[in-house]
Amino acid sequence: MIPGVRHTELVILAAIGLMVPALPALFDGALSPTAALVRFAIALVLCWACGAVLEGLIDTYGRQARQRQLEERLRQLRAAHDVPLDPHGTERRGGRPPVGG
Repeated sequence: MIPGVRHTELVILAAIGLMVPALPALFDGALSPTAALVRFAIALVLCWACGAVLEGLIDTYGRQARQRQLEERLRQLRAAHDVPLDPHGTERRGGRPPVGG
């Protein structure tokens, strides 16, 4: 299976950017159009592969960061709702004894 990238326009722009140094040779006739197309195809494959790897890394670390934030938030919510009970089963707040006790 070929890994995909979400931003194909960036991959194409990067491949075009890699081809910019070859443009003068192409226009001067020192580089044939066939050779230029082969070079562009190679640049496109390289940029696609690098984009897929980079996107995979970013997705992996982003997923881990979101999971860690979720766990931290759940821990904070549990700590905020963890109110100790006195022996009568009522909530004890601020260290004061329950009324009538």
